[in-house]
Amino acid sequence: MSALDVSIQAQIINLLEQLQKEFSLTYLFIAHDLAVVRHISDRIAVMYLGSIVEVSPAAELYANPLHPYTISLLSAVPIPDPEIERARKPLLLPGDIPSPANPPPACRFHTRCPFIQPTLCREDVPLLRELEPGHLVACHWAEQIKAGEIKPQEIEAVFVEAESVRGWEPPPV
Repeated sequence: MSALDVSIQAQIINLLEQLQKEFSLTYLFIAHDLAVVRHISDRIAVMYLGSIVEVSPAAELYANPLHPYTISLLSAVPIPDPEIERARKPLLLPGDIPSPANPPPACRFHTRCPFIQPTLCREDVPLLRELEPGHLVACHWAEQIKAGEIKPQEIEAVFVEAESVRGWEPPPV
């Protein structure tokens, strides 16, 4: 859908909604456009490196994100009110996304998480657990993050240099 003109996107979304109401349909809608996801979804699952990190009713997810990745994603969505947009600070993630073919051990998000803690994050896979009715999250520290007991910290990006390809030389200039 992202390759379509915005007006065509809107027409398709309106058609999907009309068909959903008329025939009591359920869709599995996979997208990166958070505005479209918010508009069309009743329930949202957020994934990071192929694992579900948060599941929630749509309104609840946007009002109360619990996983650090979801918090970061939503902090990047522009707000149409210029005063609010200027005052807020997005939660930026350092570094590159690890390879999905070889994800980090334990919490897959720990290499980029601004809320990382010295224990558990690098040691244990967090279970997807219900913190509020219908709202599940896979984070060891979600309750403490929500309560403000753990604040985001600046973490240094870790860059792994790619191995050079043998015999390869840059083209002549």
